[in-house]
Amino acid sequence: MTTILVIDDDIAIRNYLQDVLTTVDFNVVTAENAEEGLNIIRYHRPDLILCDVAMPEMTGYDLLEYLQDEIDLTYIPFIFLTGNSDPQEMRRGMEMGADDYLFKPFSVEYLLKAINTRLEKSLKLKQKSTETLKQLRQSISLALPHEVNTPLNGIGASAQLLKDYHDSLSQEDIAEIAGVILESTQRLTRLVQNFLLYAELELISNDDEKMQVLLQGENECSLLNLVQPLAVDIASKYQRPSDLQLNCRDVTVRMSETNLQKALMELIDNAFKYSQAKQKVKINTDTSNSVVKLIIFNEGKGMTPAEIEKIGAYMQFQRKKYEQQGSGLGFSIARKLLEIHGGKVTINSLERKYTQVEILLPTVNYKS
Repeated sequence: MTTILVIDDDIAIRNYLQDVLTTVDFNVVTAENAEEGLNIIRYHRPDLILCDVAMPEMTGYDLLEYLQDEIDLTYIPFIFLTGNSDPQEMRRGMEMGADDYLFKPFSVEYLLKAINTRLEKSLKLKQKSTETLKQLRQSISLALPHEVNTPLNGIGASAQLLKDYHDSLSQEDIAEIAGVILESTQRLTRLVQNFLLYAELELISNDDEKMQVLLQGENECSLLNLVQPLAVDIASKYQRPSDLQLNCRDVTVRMSETNLQKALMELIDNAFKYSQAKQKVKINTDTSNSVVKLIIFNEGKGMTPAEIEKIGAYMQFQRKKYEQQGSGLGFSIARKLLEIHGGKVTINSLERKYTQVEILLPTVNYKS
């Protein structure tokens, strides 16, 4: 049975709402103030909350603000009840995260319509989240053991060498083995972080409210100031600085620097990972109107049309053939980050020739 919590300091209103809602088969719990209501929310998790705005000590706004900060409580539909018809007050409540506003006095029909609308929306969101989590569990259960084993094997084998031959190993040998352990640890750390990030992005992209929260913190950053040092660092990591050709305009894009840096790091790293020394990696921009196209091109293995069509999380093409490591998860993270911020990613590739990733991003302005 669906449980509705009614919070109001007016006992007459509490009793009235309890009678009305019980009649239509809702389980109703009441509280005479926000503090009592909060205790009920913590321990009983109602399916929907009807809450008065103006209450002594802790107001309805205070309660809603608290719930919005609690990740396991913020999803509960929250409807304000108020006798104040000031539009500014209504706007304040909606901006804080309220799902609806009912002005006293309201009809039973209007009340039930508001409640059922919010419950249906909440149910659809839960079903969508459940399906997303199911898909994530399936993907992770299939891919994670294999991807984790590679760096773990490197750590285990190196540690075994140190244990068995520590008396006879030279300082150079020990340093080399320690380097393998460090590199494997770094790869394992990045892999786990990427799995967690992708899971978080999948959940955010399927939740409109979480998406709005993420985009509220969105700001702007310089594409040139971000791409140039990032590309140089990655080229140096692969000991291929001469293979990098960089030609980017000074464009300000509408995306947070942190998220854009993560997306570009994964895509540029892939360009070097799936090409060899003396094969070029070219990065350039093409700007028109309010959009910039960032092109990351690498000579190398390339992909077939079928491989491009199937590209997704936890997939890596030609693992056995090229003995490459990595789950292909980086591309999926980059694409998800860019799409959340209004960008678009496409891949063009010719097998054994090249791969070209094109990124479209909204701009603020640019200098020619």
